[in-house]
Amino acid sequence: MKDVRWVIKVGLWLFGGFSLFALGMNLGVSLKKSTGKNHENPSDLQMLANLTGSNYSFAEVIKQTSGVLVLPYEPANEAHLAIHSAVTHASELVRKELSQVNSPIRTKRRINEASRFFEDALLTQLDSLPNFSCQIPKTSEGKEQRSGYPDLRVEHLPSGTVAYLDPKLFEETSIKSSFRTFYFEPSKQIKVTEDALHLLVGFPHDGRAREWTFATAELVDLADLQVNLKAEFSASNRDLYHQEDEKGLTSKGQL
Repeated sequence: MKDVRWVIKVGLWLFGGFSLFALGMNLGVSLKKSTGKNHENPSDLQMLANLTGSNYSFAEVIKQTSGVLVLPYEPANEAHLAIHSAVTHASELVRKELSQVNSPIRTKRRINEASRFFEDALLTQLDSLPNFSCQIPKTSEGKEQRSGYPDLRVEHLPSGTVAYLDPKLFEETSIKSSFRTFYFEPSKQIKVTEDALHLLVGFPHDGRAREWTFATAELVDLADLQVNLKAEFSASNRDLYHQEDEKGLTSKGQL
């Protein structure tokens, strides 16, 4: 008899102070592969089902999962204004650069493959500005990590004010779409470790595959964002395909 460990991908949570993050990380959920019938913690699984689809404050989610605060953008705050100006300036330079005919993005098949170019270009532009640094955020263990929210850490050096910056690409005709495009997944290696602004910079594109051009970016303060919880179980290809085909389901013929 063999247990399969399924990972609860908790996007966002909060329920009367009880943490789904703690549920996933501390309890875990093991399902017996042999029977597929008995859950070790059926009440926990039912709670996940009941909470899926609920809306929560992103600022509160960050506070509960990381222990730090999401600072709201304040137009009268000089450091916030400086960060706004720097991000706006860098974003305009980046979108023009990556809209050129010889842009490396145009060698990619899918727009999803272009995101890394925007992250790298923004990092370079922001880090080159006087009074600013821009880095890949470090986890709570002090290690730089590219994957997961947020993508960039921007600091206004004279004041020590930090902003987490998350670049996104979207087709300009989809700006009112309800399709999910923003994700935050709590983990042991969380990248949000400081009280900070949380900003998203969205680059709209024209949808012309391999000829993409990008319009002026939308800068969004995430302090007032309401997010939706989607809890799901997942398995990798290694989980799915590593076992011998004891039931003879797969043909052994060659392509």
